[in-house]
Amino acid sequence: MMRYLTVLISLVVLLNTWVLAAEVDFSKVYIVVPEATTQTEPIDDTSTDEVQIPPPPMLHIGGVETTESHHDEVTVFNWKLLLGFNPNNVTFYVQDAQLQNHFEPQLLQQRLRGTIWKGDYKTAKNFYSTELRLVSVQNGFVGAEIIHRTEDEPEPSSFLEAKMAGDITTQYLIDEKGDGELVWVDVARYEEIVAQINKANEGKEGDEMAPIPNIINARHLIRLKRTREIGNSRHASSRWGSHNEYRFTVENDKIIGNVGSPPDNYGTQDVLTGSGKLELTISDPLETEPPLPE
Repeated sequence: MMRYLTVLISLVVLLNTWVLAAEVDFSKVYIVVPEATTQTEPIDDTSTDEVQIPPPPMLHIGGVETTESHHDEVTVFNWKLLLGFNPNNVTFYVQDAQLQNHFEPQLLQQRLRGTIWKGDYKTAKNFYSTELRLVSVQNGFVGAEIIHRTEDEPEPSSFLEAKMAGDITTQYLIDEKGDGELVWVDVARYEEIVAQINKANEGKEGDEMAPIPNIINARHLIRLKRTREIGNSRHASSRWGSHNEYRFTVENDKIIGNVGSPPDNYGTQDVLTGSGKLELTISDPLETEPPLPE
């Protein structure tokens, strides 16, 4: 799949206007998994009067980015598309399209997929140049690769390249109480606040209705653990821990957090020991396109 498709493409009639885009970016597209539905009435499959034809297959995708240019003004939109499939000519067609909220958690998380972050990892005794690659992000799970190395010449005295896996949580910055004090809340908490306000606003009009808190910014909390090393690692004075955990915040193109050993057991005490400090900034995107057939 090409990262960019530069054509004049008509998506659908949406909000009584034609949505036209000069450039469509599929590089961060992801599959939207439909919510499970409960069947309330049994299907009568014993009737011979007519043959029941199942509905045509559909594909729901999100993260389709379109860029529109009008004179000197450039506008970027994110879309969810419902694609139908025509088995006769083996083609997909756009059946419906919806604009995505910029702060939709899955959209924000998918923007991290394929990104590279570079910076430093500092411990009490050592300093490592570090590169973090967020290879996969899907439904709250993250797959990544980390490289730590010292800057010794002609080769590093300490080196580690490892695969990692973990989870991601998105938070919103809002004025929860309307008093000007901004706080970070999980997406689930924000949805609870919105539901409570909507319920309290039932039957009210105009100024009587309480406003929904605006989302000022978003960030991600990520936890990763080393799963296995890639190649051969070495350490000048000790060993690389195989169970070290990375806990960091992704906010405004920066990663700041800690690396250390988690507790041996799950419980109320959930602090890291032997903690080092991780500070990274975003670098070049990681190419995740499939290789061309030989």
